[in-house]
Amino acid sequence: MTRGRAAVVLAITAFVLVLALAFRFDPHDLRSNAVGRPAPAFALTRLDGTGTVALRELAGKAVVLNFFASWCIPCVQEHPVLVSAWERYWTADVVFVGVLYQDDPANGREFTRRLGGTWPTAADDGGRTALSYGVFGIPETFFIGADGVVKGRHIGPLDDATLTAAIEVIRPRTPR
Repeated sequence: MTRGRAAVVLAITAFVLVLALAFRFDPHDLRSNAVGRPAPAFALTRLDGTGTVALRELAGKAVVLNFFASWCIPCVQEHPVLVSAWERYWTADVVFVGVLYQDDPANGREFTRRLGGTWPTAADDGGRTALSYGVFGIPETFFIGADGVVKGRHIGPLDDATLTAAIEVIRPRTPR
């Protein structure tokens, strides 16, 4: 075998090995530096033009922080689950906040108009908020306790059981 052929075989073998290892990677295994720490502060412009939504204004409430985009098919798939949970929990000191990620605000407004959801939704212009939370990809959801600490993170579309379980962990309890 000539050196040229050996180099090609070696390159193809290395490429196949890299692909095989990449397909074994599960994004759910990614750790976030945000979990277990105080939630990074944000103040973002609401998509509906009614001002801003700021984390400091939600102090004492549990927060479900969902990063999404109108072009994201898994975001469309999970949205009915978010709407259903919002309808169950909105009176229980649980606030949902949608953060539009790498998308045009007009597309985000159309997304929420078409699919529903009356929780505050804001644009992350420049992606600084996503960066501060360590967002890997969307949809991605962070669960912030009433104490302001990030208690959990979910990468990918939520199902009802996962979302409900996470909310129950962060939801404030009233003493009996």
